[in-house]
Amino acid sequence: MPPPPRLRRLGPLLLAVCLLPGLAGADEIRLLESEREAATARAEMVLEAREEILASYFIIGKDPFTLTALALLRDAARRGVRVKLLVDDQWNKIPPAVQAHLLREGVEIRTYHPFRLGNLHWISRRMHDKLVVADGRVLLAGGRNIESPYFGLGPKQLGRRNYVDCDVQVRGSTAAEARAYFLSLWDSHHVKKRRLQAPAAEIEEAARRLDGYQEWLDRRIREVRAAPGPPLEEPVAVESIRFLHDPVGRKSPGGVAHELFSVMDSARESLIIESPYLVPSRNFQKVLERARERGVRVRILTNSLNATDNLWPQAGYVGHKQWLVRTGVELWEYRGPECLHAKTAVIDGERVVIGSYNLDSLSERLNSEIVLVIDSREAADTLRRTMDANLERAWRIDERGMPEGETERFPGTPKTKLCKLRLLRLMAPFIEGML
Repeated sequence: MPPPPRLRRLGPLLLAVCLLPGLAGADEIRLLESEREAATARAEMVLEAREEILASYFIIGKDPFTLTALALLRDAARRGVRVKLLVDDQWNKIPPAVQAHLLREGVEIRTYHPFRLGNLHWISRRMHDKLVVADGRVLLAGGRNIESPYFGLGPKQLGRRNYVDCDVQVRGSTAAEARAYFLSLWDSHHVKKRRLQAPAAEIEEAARRLDGYQEWLDRRIREVRAAPGPPLEEPVAVESIRFLHDPVGRKSPGGVAHELFSVMDSARESLIIESPYLVPSRNFQKVLERARERGVRVRILTNSLNATDNLWPQAGYVGHKQWLVRTGVELWEYRGPECLHAKTAVIDGERVVIGSYNLDSLSERLNSEIVLVIDSREAADTLRRTMDANLERAWRIDERGMPEGETERFPGTPKTKLCKLRLLRLMAPFIEGML
Protein backbone atom coordinates (compact mmCIF):
# COMPACT_ATOMS: atom_id res chain seq x y z
CA MET A 1 0.00 0.00 0.00
CA PRO A 2 1.55 3.35 -0.99
CA PRO A 3 2.07 5.88 1.81
CA PRO A 4 -0.59 8.59 2.22
CA PRO A 5 0.17 11.97 0.59
CA ARG A 6 1.00 13.53 3.95
CA LEU A 7 3.69 10.92 4.59
CA ARG A 8 5.07 11.31 1.05
CA ARG A 9 5.58 15.01 1.83
CA LEU A 10 7.42 14.01 5.02
CA GLY A 11 9.80 11.66 3.22
CA PRO A 12 13.02 13.64 3.79
CA LEU A 13 12.18 14.10 7.46
CA LEU A 14 11.55 10.42 7.96
CA LEU A 15 14.80 9.52 6.26
CA ALA A 16 16.76 12.06 8.28
CA VAL A 17 15.23 11.55 11.68
CA CYS A 18 12.57 8.89 11.93
CA LEU A 19 13.15 5.95 9.64
CA LEU A 20 14.07 2.65 11.24
CA PRO A 21 15.74 -0.24 9.44
CA GLY A 22 13.46 -2.95 8.11
CA LEU A 23 12.59 -6.12 9.90
CA ALA A 24 14.99 -8.94 9.30
CA GLY A 25 15.98 -11.83 11.48
CA ALA A 26 16.42 -11.24 15.21
CA ASP A 27 14.88 -8.40 17.16
CA GLU A 28 16.70 -5.09 17.10
CA ILE A 29 16.62 -2.57 19.92
CA ARG A 30 17.42 1.05 20.52
CA LEU A 31 17.87 2.37 24.06
CA LEU A 32 16.10 5.71 24.55
CA GLU A 33 17.85 7.43 27.43
CA SER A 34 17.54 11.13 26.57
CA GLU A 35 14.30 13.09 26.40
CA ARG A 36 14.93 13.94 22.75
CA GLU A 37 15.41 10.29 21.81
CA ALA A 38 12.25 9.28 23.67
CA ALA A 39 10.11 11.98 22.02
CA THR A 40 11.53 11.43 18.54
CA ALA A 41 11.04 7.67 18.71
CA ARG A 42 7.39 8.06 19.66
CA ALA A 43 6.83 10.57 16.87
CA GLU A 44 8.49 8.33 14.29
CA MET A 45 6.28 5.40 15.23
CA VAL A 46 3.09 7.42 14.77
CA LEU A 47 4.28 8.99 11.53
CA GLU A 48 5.32 5.65 10.05
CA ALA A 49 2.24 3.70 11.12
CA ARG A 50 0.10 2.46 8.24
CA GLU A 51 -2.53 0.31 9.95
CA GLU A 52 -2.58 0.46 13.74
CA ILE A 53 -1.27 2.30 16.80
CA LEU A 54 -1.82 0.80 20.25
CA ALA A 55 -0.79 2.87 23.28
CA SER A 56 -1.28 2.28 26.99
CA TYR A 57 -0.09 4.56 29.79
CA PHE A 58 -0.46 4.95 33.52
CA ILE A 59 -0.51 8.76 33.23
CA ILE A 60 -1.57 10.91 30.29
CA GLY A 61 -1.49 14.63 31.07
CA LYS A 62 -3.07 17.82 29.77
CA ASP A 63 0.06 19.92 29.22
CA PRO A 64 1.24 21.28 25.84
CA PHE A 65 3.55 18.31 25.22
CA THR A 66 0.71 15.85 25.79
CA LEU A 67 -1.74 17.79 23.64
CA THR A 68 0.81 17.88 20.81
CA ALA A 69 1.15 14.09 21.09
CA LEU A 70 -2.63 13.72 21.00
CA ALA A 71 -2.80 15.94 17.91
CA LEU A 72 -0.32 13.57 16.26
CA LEU A 73 -2.53 10.59 17.11
CA ARG A 74 -5.56 12.45 15.73
CA ASP A 75 -3.67 13.04 12.50
CA ALA A 76 -2.94 9.29 12.26
CA ALA A 77 -6.62 8.48 12.77
CA ARG A 78 -7.57 10.97 10.04
CA ARG A 79 -5.36 9.17 7.54
CA GLY A 80 -7.06 5.86 8.29
CA VAL A 81 -4.83 4.34 10.98
CA ARG A 82 -6.65 2.49 13.78
CA VAL A 83 -5.70 4.26 17.03
CA LYS A 84 -6.45 2.67 20.40
CA LEU A 85 -5.52 4.62 23.53
CA LEU A 86 -5.70 2.95 26.95
CA VAL A 87 -5.04 4.88 30.16
CA ASP A 88 -5.43 4.16 33.86
CA ASP A 89 -8.71 5.78 34.92
CA GLN A 90 -7.31 7.42 38.07
CA TRP A 91 -4.53 9.12 36.11
CA ASN A 92 -6.33 10.11 32.94
CA LYS A 93 -5.85 13.89 32.95
CA ILE A 94 -6.92 14.51 29.34
CA PRO A 95 -9.60 17.23 29.39
CA PRO A 96 -13.07 15.74 28.75
CA ALA A 97 -13.71 18.02 25.74
CA VAL A 98 -10.41 16.91 24.17
CA GLN A 99 -11.37 13.27 24.70
CA ALA A 100 -14.81 13.88 23.17
CA HIS A 101 -13.17 15.52 20.15
CA LEU A 102 -10.70 12.64 19.73
CA LEU A 103 -13.53 10.12 19.89
CA ARG A 104 -15.34 11.98 17.11
CA GLU A 105 -12.14 11.90 15.06
CA GLY A 106 -11.91 8.12 15.34
CA VAL A 107 -9.41 7.73 18.21
CA GLU A 108 -10.71 4.94 20.45
CA ILE A 109 -10.21 5.62 24.16
CA ARG A 110 -10.70 3.21 27.04
CA THR A 111 -9.80 3.45 30.72
CA TYR A 112 -8.60 0.81 33.15
CA HIS A 113 -10.49 0.18 36.40
CA PRO A 114 -12.84 3.16 36.52
CA PHE A 115 -14.56 3.73 39.87
CA ARG A 116 -17.46 1.32 40.36
CA LEU A 117 -19.32 0.65 43.61
CA GLY A 118 -19.50 -3.01 42.67
CA ASN A 119 -15.72 -3.21 42.16
CA LEU A 120 -14.23 -1.27 45.05
CA HIS A 121 -11.17 -3.56 45.05
CA TRP A 122 -10.24 -1.93 41.72
CA ILE A 123 -9.29 1.26 43.57
CA SER A 124 -5.95 -0.20 44.65
CA ARG A 125 -5.28 -2.15 41.44
CA ARG A 126 -3.92 0.14 38.76
CA MET A 127 -2.53 -0.33 35.24
CA HIS A 128 1.07 0.83 35.48
CA ASP A 129 2.01 -0.29 31.93
CA LYS A 130 3.72 2.09 29.53
CA LEU A 131 3.94 0.88 25.94
CA VAL A 132 3.27 1.72 22.30
CA VAL A 133 2.96 -0.82 19.48
CA ALA A 134 2.87 0.29 15.84
CA ASP A 135 1.57 -2.07 13.12
CA GLY A 136 2.44 -5.05 15.30
CA ARG A 137 6.10 -4.58 14.26
CA VAL A 138 7.60 -1.91 16.52
CA LEU A 139 7.33 -1.73 20.31
CA LEU A 140 8.32 1.05 22.69
CA ALA A 141 8.24 0.39 26.44
CA GLY A 142 9.87 1.66 29.60
CA GLY A 143 9.32 4.09 32.42
CA ARG A 144 8.00 7.25 30.79
CA ASN A 145 4.40 8.40 31.00
CA ILE A 146 3.00 10.96 28.57
CA GLU A 147 3.50 14.27 30.32
CA SER A 148 6.04 17.07 29.94
CA PRO A 149 8.33 16.25 32.94
CA TYR A 150 9.20 12.92 31.29
CA PHE A 151 10.50 14.76 28.21
CA GLY A 152 12.56 17.58 29.71
CA LEU A 153 9.77 20.19 29.74
CA GLY A 154 8.47 19.93 33.31
CA PRO A 155 9.78 23.26 34.69
CA LYS A 156 8.74 25.17 31.57
CA GLN A 157 5.24 23.74 31.08
CA LEU A 158 4.14 22.64 34.56
CA GLY A 159 6.58 24.20 37.01
CA ARG A 160 7.68 20.69 38.06
CA ARG A 161 11.06 18.99 38.09
CA ASN A 162 11.99 16.66 35.25
CA TYR A 163 12.40 12.90 35.49
CA VAL A 164 15.50 10.86 34.68
CA ASP A 165 14.10 7.89 32.79
CA CYS A 166 14.77 5.20 30.20
CA ASP A 167 12.79 3.45 27.46
CA VAL A 168 13.64 0.87 24.83
CA GLN A 169 12.37 0.58 21.26
CA VAL A 170 12.16 -2.91 19.78
CA ARG A 171 11.65 -3.90 16.17
CA GLY A 172 10.81 -7.55 15.62
CA SER A 173 8.65 -10.39 16.84
CA THR A 174 8.49 -9.13 20.42
CA ALA A 175 6.20 -6.34 19.20
CA ALA A 176 3.63 -8.97 18.20
CA GLU A 177 3.71 -10.40 21.74
CA ALA A 178 3.12 -6.95 23.18
CA ARG A 179 0.27 -6.40 20.71
CA ALA A 180 -1.44 -9.62 21.80
CA TYR A 181 -1.12 -8.60 25.46
CA PHE A 182 -2.51 -5.11 24.77
CA LEU A 183 -5.53 -6.46 22.89
CA SER A 184 -6.31 -9.03 25.58
CA LEU A 185 -6.35 -6.22 28.15
CA TRP A 186 -8.29 -3.91 25.80
CA ASP A 187 -11.05 -6.50 25.36
CA SER A 188 -11.25 -7.49 29.04
CA HIS A 189 -13.92 -6.47 31.53
CA HIS A 190 -11.27 -4.46 33.41
CA VAL A 191 -11.40 -1.82 30.69
CA LYS A 192 -14.32 0.47 29.85
CA LYS A 193 -15.07 2.52 26.74
CA ARG A 194 -15.13 6.29 27.02
CA ARG A 195 -18.46 7.74 25.89
CA LEU A 196 -17.96 11.36 26.75
CA GLN A 197 -20.38 14.15 26.04
CA ALA A 198 -19.40 17.80 26.24
CA PRO A 199 -20.95 21.08 25.10
CA ALA A 200 -20.41 21.67 21.39
CA ALA A 201 -18.58 24.95 22.10
CA GLU A 202 -16.08 23.17 24.37
CA ILE A 203 -15.46 20.45 21.81
CA GLU A 204 -14.89 23.06 19.10
CA GLU A 205 -12.45 24.87 21.36
CA ALA A 206 -10.63 21.58 22.05
CA ALA A 207 -10.37 21.00 18.29
CA ARG A 208 -8.89 24.47 17.82
CA ARG A 209 -6.36 23.81 20.58
CA LEU A 210 -5.19 20.61 18.93
CA ASP A 211 -5.12 22.40 15.57
CA GLY A 212 -2.73 24.93 17.09
CA TYR A 213 -0.41 22.23 18.39
CA GLN A 214 -0.58 20.44 15.03
CA GLU A 215 0.40 23.68 13.25
CA TRP A 216 3.36 24.05 15.61
CA LEU A 217 4.36 20.46 14.90
CA ASP A 218 4.10 20.97 11.14
CA ARG A 219 6.38 24.01 11.41
CA ARG A 220 8.84 21.97 13.45
CA ILE A 221 8.75 19.23 10.83
CA ARG A 222 9.57 21.76 8.11
CA GLU A 223 12.48 23.09 10.19
CA VAL A 224 13.89 19.61 10.75
CA ARG A 225 13.47 18.78 7.09
CA ALA A 226 15.42 21.90 6.14
CA ALA A 227 18.16 21.37 8.72
CA PRO A 228 18.12 17.82 10.11
CA GLY A 229 19.50 17.38 13.61
CA PRO A 230 21.68 14.50 14.75
CA PRO A 231 20.03 11.13 13.92
CA LEU A 232 19.11 8.64 16.57
CA GLU A 233 21.58 5.91 17.41
CA GLU A 234 21.46 2.91 15.11
CA PRO A 235 19.55 -0.05 16.55
CA VAL A 236 21.52 -3.12 17.58
CA ALA A 237 20.64 -6.78 17.08
CA VAL A 238 20.15 -8.73 20.30
CA GLU A 239 20.46 -12.39 21.18
CA SER A 240 17.03 -12.70 22.76
CA ILE A 241 14.20 -10.69 24.34
CA ARG A 242 11.57 -11.78 26.84
CA PHE A 243 8.40 -9.72 27.17
CA LEU A 244 7.07 -10.16 30.70
CA HIS A 245 3.62 -9.00 31.73
CA ASP A 246 1.16 -9.65 34.51
CA PRO A 247 -1.95 -11.68 33.73
CA VAL A 248 -4.99 -9.70 32.66
CA GLY A 249 -7.00 -9.22 35.83
CA ARG A 250 -5.92 -10.29 39.29
CA LYS A 251 -2.20 -10.76 39.76
CA SER A 252 -0.97 -14.24 40.52
CA PRO A 253 2.24 -15.85 41.80
CA GLY A 254 3.24 -16.38 38.18
CA GLY A 255 3.25 -12.68 37.29
CA VAL A 256 6.04 -10.23 36.53
CA ALA A 257 7.50 -10.25 40.05
CA HIS A 258 8.05 -14.01 40.08
CA GLU A 259 9.72 -13.98 36.67
CA LEU A 260 11.76 -10.84 37.38
CA PHE A 261 13.11 -12.22 40.65
CA SER A 262 14.03 -15.42 38.80
CA VAL A 263 16.00 -13.34 36.30
CA MET A 264 17.79 -11.56 39.16
CA ASP A 265 18.61 -14.94 40.69
CA SER A 266 20.53 -15.72 37.50
CA ALA A 267 23.17 -13.11 38.39
CA ARG A 268 26.59 -14.61 39.05
CA GLU A 269 28.81 -11.53 39.23
CA SER A 270 26.86 -8.29 39.39
CA LEU A 271 23.34 -6.93 39.73
CA ILE A 272 23.12 -3.18 39.08
CA ILE A 273 19.66 -1.69 39.67
CA GLU A 274 17.88 1.66 39.37
CA SER A 275 14.43 2.01 40.94
CA PRO A 276 12.77 5.30 41.92
CA TYR A 277 10.83 3.63 44.72
CA LEU A 278 12.45 0.95 46.87
CA VAL A 279 10.32 -0.82 49.46
CA PRO A 280 11.88 -4.30 49.61
CA SER A 281 9.27 -7.01 50.06
CA ARG A 282 10.13 -10.28 51.75
CA ASN A 283 10.46 -11.91 48.33
CA PHE A 284 12.93 -9.27 47.13
CA GLN A 285 14.83 -9.47 50.41
CA LYS A 286 15.33 -13.17 49.73
CA VAL A 287 16.66 -12.32 46.25
CA LEU A 288 19.25 -10.03 47.85
CA GLU A 289 20.18 -12.59 50.48
CA ARG A 290 20.69 -15.29 47.86
CA ALA A 291 22.81 -12.89 45.79
CA ARG A 292 25.01 -12.23 48.83
CA GLU A 293 25.43 -15.97 49.38
CA ARG A 294 26.59 -16.37 45.75
CA GLY A 295 29.06 -13.50 46.11
CA VAL A 296 27.21 -11.27 43.64
CA ARG A 297 27.92 -7.55 43.80
CA VAL A 298 24.58 -5.72 44.20
CA ARG A 299 24.29 -1.97 43.64
CA ILE A 300 20.98 -0.09 43.88
CA LEU A 301 20.32 3.56 43.07
CA THR A 302 17.06 5.05 44.32
CA ASN A 303 15.77 8.52 45.12
CA SER A 304 16.85 10.50 48.15
CA LEU A 305 14.12 12.16 50.19
CA ASN A 306 15.01 15.47 48.58
CA ALA A 307 14.68 14.07 45.04
CA THR A 308 11.63 11.84 45.39
CA ASP A 309 8.21 12.84 44.05
CA ASN A 310 6.34 10.33 46.24
CA LEU A 311 6.65 10.33 50.03
CA TRP A 312 4.57 7.19 50.58
CA PRO A 313 7.14 4.67 49.28
CA GLN A 314 9.91 6.81 50.78
CA ALA A 315 8.29 6.30 54.20
CA GLY A 316 8.46 2.56 53.65
CA TYR A 317 12.02 2.68 52.30
CA VAL A 318 13.85 4.61 55.03
CA GLY A 319 13.28 1.88 57.59
CA HIS A 320 15.08 -0.63 55.35
CA LYS A 321 18.24 1.36 54.63
CA GLN A 322 20.43 -0.13 57.33
CA TRP A 323 19.24 -3.66 56.60
CA LEU A 324 20.08 -3.21 52.91
CA VAL A 325 23.61 -2.03 53.69
CA ARG A 326 24.15 -4.81 56.28
CA THR A 327 23.02 -7.33 53.67
CA GLY A 328 25.87 -6.18 51.45
CA VAL A 329 23.95 -3.94 49.05
CA GLU A 330 25.91 -0.97 47.72
CA LEU A 331 23.09 1.54 48.29
CA TRP A 332 23.05 4.93 46.60
CA GLU A 333 20.54 7.80 46.64
CA TYR A 334 20.01 10.19 43.77
CA ARG A 335 20.36 13.82 44.92
CA GLY A 336 18.66 15.54 41.98
CA PRO A 337 17.82 18.20 40.97
CA GLU A 338 15.70 15.87 38.81
CA CYS A 339 13.76 12.90 40.12
CA LEU A 340 15.00 9.42 39.20
CA HIS A 341 12.22 7.50 37.45
CA ALA A 342 14.07 4.78 35.50
CA LYS A 343 13.25 1.15 36.29
CA THR A 344 16.31 -0.62 34.91
CA ALA A 345 18.89 -3.26 35.73
CA VAL A 346 22.07 -4.68 34.21
CA ILE A 347 22.93 -8.27 35.13
CA ASP A 348 26.48 -9.64 34.78
CA GLY A 349 27.24 -6.99 32.16
CA GLU A 350 25.29 -8.86 29.50
CA ARG A 351 21.58 -8.71 30.32
CA VAL A 352 19.35 -5.61 30.45
CA VAL A 353 16.05 -5.20 32.28
CA ILE A 354 13.78 -2.25 31.39
CA GLY A 355 10.12 -1.75 32.17
CA SER A 356 7.48 -0.21 34.39
CA TYR A 357 8.23 -2.32 37.49
CA ASN A 358 9.25 -0.52 40.69
CA LEU A 359 10.85 -2.49 43.51
CA ASP A 360 7.92 -1.95 45.85
CA SER A 361 4.79 -3.77 46.99
CA LEU A 362 2.50 -1.96 44.56
CA SER A 363 4.37 -3.40 41.58
CA GLU A 364 4.74 -6.83 43.16
CA ARG A 365 1.22 -7.32 44.54
CA LEU A 366 -1.26 -4.90 42.96
CA ASN A 367 -0.35 -3.02 39.80
CA SER A 368 -0.30 -4.35 36.25
CA GLU A 369 3.33 -4.20 35.04
CA ILE A 370 5.46 -5.00 32.01
CA VAL A 371 9.19 -5.75 31.78
CA LEU A 372 11.58 -6.49 28.92
CA VAL A 373 14.57 -8.76 29.58
CA ILE A 374 17.17 -8.30 26.84
CA ASP A 375 20.31 -10.36 26.29
CA SER A 376 22.82 -7.99 24.69
CA ARG A 377 26.30 -7.15 25.91
CA GLU A 378 26.36 -4.01 23.76
CA ALA A 379 23.10 -2.70 25.23
CA ALA A 380 24.27 -3.66 28.72
CA ASP A 381 27.52 -1.71 28.24
CA THR A 382 25.60 1.37 27.04
CA LEU A 383 23.10 1.30 29.89
CA ARG A 384 25.77 0.57 32.49
CA ARG A 385 27.71 3.69 31.45
CA THR A 386 24.60 5.80 31.97
CA MET A 387 23.87 4.18 35.32
CA ASP A 388 27.45 4.82 36.43
CA ALA A 389 27.18 8.47 35.34
CA ASN A 390 24.04 8.89 37.45
CA LEU A 391 26.15 8.20 40.54
CA GLU A 392 27.86 11.54 39.98
CA ARG A 393 24.68 13.13 41.32
CA ALA A 394 24.17 10.64 44.13
CA TRP A 395 25.59 9.79 47.53
CA ARG A 396 26.35 6.39 48.97
CA ILE A 397 24.49 5.29 52.09
CA ASP A 398 26.62 3.92 54.94
CA GLU A 399 25.88 1.47 57.75
CA ARG A 400 24.16 4.26 59.73
CA GLY A 401 21.57 4.59 56.96
CA MET A 402 22.99 8.04 56.20
CA PRO A 403 24.98 9.54 53.30
CA GLU A 404 28.70 8.88 53.71
CA GLY A 405 30.49 11.81 55.31
CA GLU A 406 27.28 13.64 56.22
CA THR A 407 26.08 14.52 59.69
CA GLU A 408 22.43 14.94 58.63
CA ARG A 409 20.21 12.02 57.74
CA PHE A 410 18.47 13.92 54.89
CA PRO A 411 20.80 16.69 53.71
CA GLY A 412 19.23 19.62 51.90
CA THR A 413 15.63 18.48 52.42
CA PRO A 414 13.05 21.19 53.23
CA LYS A 415 11.63 21.01 56.76
CA THR A 416 8.06 20.65 55.48
CA LYS A 417 9.02 17.53 53.54
CA LEU A 418 10.78 16.11 56.61
CA CYS A 419 7.68 16.69 58.74
CA LYS A 420 5.46 14.93 56.19
CA LEU A 421 7.84 11.98 56.09
CA ARG A 422 7.80 11.63 59.88
CA LEU A 423 4.01 11.56 59.89
CA LEU A 424 3.87 8.95 57.13
CA ARG A 425 6.46 6.79 58.87
CA LEU A 426 4.06 6.38 61.78
CA MET A 427 1.66 4.63 59.39
CA ALA A 428 4.24 2.81 57.25
CA PRO A 429 4.48 -0.38 59.38
CA PHE A 430 0.73 -0.90 59.01
CA ILE A 431 0.41 -0.19 55.28
CA GLU A 432 3.80 -1.25 53.87
CA GLY A 433 2.07 -3.88 51.74
CA MET A 434 0.34 -1.03 49.89
CA LEU A 435 3.44 1.18 49.37
